Formats: sequence, structure tokens, C-alpha cells
Amino acid sequence: MKVQIKVSQDGMEAHMIVSAEPTEEISKEELLSQLKAHGIVYGIMEDAVESIAKSRILDRPILVAVGKKPVDGKDGQVVILKPEQTEEEPTAADRGRIDLRELPKRMRTIVRSGQPIAEIVPPTEGEEGRNVLGRILKPKPGKPAQFKLGRNVKIFEEGKKIIAAVDGILIATPDGTIDVNEILNIPGDVDYSTGNVEFPGDVHIKGDVKPGFSVKAKGDVSVGGVIEAATVVSFEGSVSSLGIKGREKGIIKAKEEVQAKFIENAIVEAGKRVIVHGPITNSQIKAGEEVIAKGNKGVIVGGTVSAGRYVEAEEIGSELAVRTHVEVGMEPEERERMKLLKAQLELDRENLNKLINVYKTLKEIMDKSQGKLPPDKIELFRKVGQSLINLRNNVEVMEKELEEIQKNVRQKYTTAKVVARKVMHPGVEVNIFDKRYYNERAIQKVVVLIENDEIRVGGYSGGSES
Repeated sequence: MKVQIKVSQDGMEAHMIVSAEPTEEISKEELLSQLKAHGIVYGIMEDAVESIAKSRILDRPILVAVGKKPVDGKDGQVVILKPEQTEEEPTAADRGRIDLRELPKRMRTIVRSGQPIAEIVPPTEGEEGRNVLGRILKPKPGKPAQFKLGRNVKIFEEGKKIIAAVDGILIATPDGTIDVNEILNIPGDVDYSTGNVEFPGDVHIKGDVKPGFSVKAKGDVSVGGVIEAATVVSFEGSVSSLGIKGREKGIIKAKEEVQAKFIENAIVEAGKRVIVHGPITNSQIKAGEEVIAKGNKGVIVGGTVSAGRYVEAEEIGSELAVRTHVEVGMEPEERERMKLLKAQLELDRENLNKLINVYKTLKEIMDKSQGKLPPDKIELFRKVGQSLINLRNNVEVMEKELEEIQKNVRQKYTTAKVVARKVMHPGVEVNIFDKRYYNERAIQKVVVLIENDEIRVGGYSGGSES
């Protein structure tokens, strides 16, 4: 028997060729011994060797050993972590009624300070291989992840994770830079392409905010175009816009101030100021400190304007005597609280009188019965008595709060003013705290203020009154 062993050039395969006489015996053990003698020690295919021996496969090469190729290591990578889903699963009733204004915002990854935003996966070494001669083949190790730390991010957990240093939007650029931007820039309109906007920083919108959409931000909101019948809220900053067209649906709120070139048919609330470089038309305006319509077109016509201490415009009202209501001398929140307290006090006092009457009736019955009441009246007498105590306490607390608000308001409403730089038209009603003035004729350059606890209408000349 003659045995030839041929090893491939790369050492990854070995073939066996067996030649033998017809009567010559071929054994598996002898063939395995021949492989060993030729240095073949790895990847031996014993089934193939056994087939050669049993089936007497002669004079042709048979694959009898195969090496194992090395597996190169995987490169390291940065995996952006998917934020936890906080939205509730839609109910069966909600399915099929998707609000298209809510879908696009899910594509924005909003992160919070300290939140892990990416995981740094280290490279692997790979797996060693071996050829049929037993030689170890080294793998090519993976390369470390390629990335750049941009703004407002930092490495955490010994280089295993990247976390956000501020609240903002996560931005991963094609060159591997990871940023958290505190400003959300929208290059066009807020519409179906962007969806509604909710952001924990500042929002800059180059275009308009289209009808029915909303923008809610922790910081400032600036709109290069017009806010049209939309909701825009700044929880801790200001809102600025080219203009506001409310269509009696638009609501604008800011903790600090709201600025625009015009406001029409809108609800606008600001913790401090509303500054308009033009007209305010048929709108509900509330400001903690002042409302000012600037410039020659700075008129206030229709609606209600409320400010804590100051309202100023070129003109207030119109030649057509459009009803225009102006309130100063009290912050809008104080005014609303006073209205609520007065309404609640009126109701509670009414209920208190009813309870007193019931209590008196039961007391008379008890006096006539020598201090005794039927069992069903005893429990009622006890409940009425306890309700009287509770209701009287509530009334006292609200009366004290109302008195405190009125005291605080009186201390500051004496400096409250309403100024029409050019003219105040008929149909304008001015309220300074609890004092009321109704204008019945056009008055040039006028200031309305409190003097000696009464409303006085005087002349205005660029900052001074006479």
C-alpha cells in the first residue's frame, strides 16, 4: 500500500491518495498513522479516512483534514442608547386614530442632564485559528471605536458610557461627533414635517408655527415668522415672534415676556411684560408688570388688556368706539385669585346661613324635648354642628387671604397708570384695582392714574403727567 499526503499551500487542507493491490488490506488505523507521520495533527476528518479504508477509494485525492481560519476581532463601536419609552401604550379605542402632529417629534432624541446617551463597545481580539499542521494562526484584532466628544457630553463609568451634561437634543454627525445641543433649531415651519415641539431648552424657529400645532419649551422660544392659531409656551423664558394671529384659538404664554410686531385675536400671558411693536387687536392680554404697544402703529383696540402696573399705547380704542377694556394695579394672578375667593366666600357664606338655620331648628326641637332628640336627628345635629365649625374656619381663612391680597394691592396700585400717547377713544373702560373709569369722548395725550384714592385723568407729555 502506498499513501501520499498533499497539503495545500496555505496549510488549511490535506488530501490523501492511496494506492494498493487488490488483495492488499487497508486499515483506518494505518491511514491515521500515515497522517500523523506527515505532520497532520489538526482538523482530521476521521469519517473520510474510514471511507477510504472501507470503500477502498484508490488513486484519487480525498480531503481528509481541514484547518480552522482565524476570526478577526470586531471593531469597537458607539451605540446610541434608545431612550426609555414613557408614553403609554395606545388603548384599543385610540388605535387607528393617530395624531400626525405627534409622530415626527418621536424622531428627535431629547435627553436630560446625567442621562446615558451612548454605550462605548470595546473591540474584540478575535478567535485564533489553526492549520492542519497544528500551527496557530493569529487573528487581526478589532480597532477601538472612532468617535468625537462634542459639546455638553462626557465619558462615564470608566470609559464605558457617554452621558449628557445638560438637557437638550442628541445630535450624532456622520464624522462620529456626539453633541447635546441646548438649542433646538427648526430651519422652516412647525407643521406636519416637524410635528409638535417639546424641548427642555431654547427653541429657534425660522418659519411660522402653523395652525393647530404647539411649541412648548423650558427656555426661550423665538419664531422668525408668524404664530398662527397655535399654542406656544415658554415655561422659564420668553417668547418672541414676527407676529401672532390667534384666530381666537392661539394661546401664547411665557414666564418672562412676550414680544411681537402685532397681536390679533389671541390669548397672551406673560409673567412680566408684553411688548408689541405695533397693534394689539381684539386680544386677551395679561402681564405681571406691563403691556406696551410701541411705535406710531402701537394701538390697543378691542379685547381686554391686564397688567400689574402699566399699560401704554399710541392709541387706545378706536374712532368707532370699539369696546376696549384695560386693567392695571393688580397682577392678573392676584385678580383671578380675588375673583375666586370672592365667589367661594359668597357660596360658603350662603351655605353657612343655611346650616345655621338647620342648627337653630334642631336646637329648638331639642329645647322643647328637654334636651332630647329622636335617634335620626341626633346624628344630623352632630354633623351639622361639625360642618358649621369647618365652614366657619374655611371662611375665616379665605377672608384673611383676601384681606392680605387687597392690602398688598393697595400698596402698589397707587403707581399704576394707563397711557395713551396720542389719543384715548370713546368706548374705553379703565379699571385701576377696584376703581373704574369709562371714557366717553376722544381725549388727546392722556394718562389715567390714581390720586387721593380716586381715578384721575390727566395730560401726558412723553413721560410726564400734568
